[in-house]
Amino acid sequence: MRNGTRGTVSPAPHFWMKIFLFVFCLVYCTRAVGEIYFDLPSDDWYKRPLIRLTAFDTAQSDCMLLECGGEAMMIDGGTGQFREMLRDEITARGISQFKYLLNTHFHEDHVTGLTWLMHYGFGVGEYLHPYNESGVRVSTRHAEAIKEAQKQNIPIRQVFHGDTLMLGEAVVSITRYDDGASTNGRSLVIRVDFGDASMLLPADIIGHTQTWLVQNFGADLLDVDILKAPHHGITAMVPKFLEAASPLALLMNNDFDRVDKGRTQTDNYGIPTYYSGEGRVVFESDGDDWYVYQLQGHF
Repeated sequence: MRNGTRGTVSPAPHFWMKIFLFVFCLVYCTRAVGEIYFDLPSDDWYKRPLIRLTAFDTAQSDCMLLECGGEAMMIDGGTGQFREMLRDEITARGISQFKYLLNTHFHEDHVTGLTWLMHYGFGVGEYLHPYNESGVRVSTRHAEAIKEAQKQNIPIRQVFHGDTLMLGEAVVSITRYDDGASTNGRSLVIRVDFGDASMLLPADIIGHTQTWLVQNFGADLLDVDILKAPHHGITAMVPKFLEAASPLALLMNNDFDRVDKGRTQTDNYGIPTYYSGEGRVVFESDGDDWYVYQLQGHF
């Protein structure tokens, strides 16, 4: 594993923490088939088929673009205040058509940017969400998204626990704890697999849902290369959840100075962590190796 200049640097651990980190890396880090590089990609990188996850700088909110095989999808769209920057960034990338816009749950910091992307006229193959017809009565934000999709003649589909989507050659698997204790607890958990590379994007799930995932799925679902911290890293993760995931790198969709508990936890585990609130974070893989880097100050 090569650690470049763009990784988050943790405080020097004391003696027993060093022993723990050595064992942790011996057990977990060697399970990756390829390498993970915390730096800008090599010269020949873009000649290969790739998957790319871009986490935009939308402060404490989720706004992620997933690209693979010439296809693109959004996994949540951030808060409305970033709508113009999101529009301009997507346009600058030459993207005019999304295969999917996927909303993990209807809180404003996840759904509103998707509504605006539809309003701006981007082509959308399907607008996906986890709610039945009562959702429009429960959430004004969800109702606005559905109304905009209908206005733009975008197909709308409710997705369920166990559903699978394809984005290029990437497999996007959906898990949901339908009996979760809150809107956050029932938000969609997204796993992405591309070759031997994997990511877990668990939206805002709470500790009860994290425990349910460990008890019912364990490493079969949770063991991944890249993990997004649930609920923007505001609270620490359930230790068994984090240990089952055993990520090589972690994303927090938040500002560095707003996640004291989450930051302390990942520092203690020695996991390289990126904060998209400090600038766009990019995760790229050819299905084997990973490049992870951050563009400080960039949306």
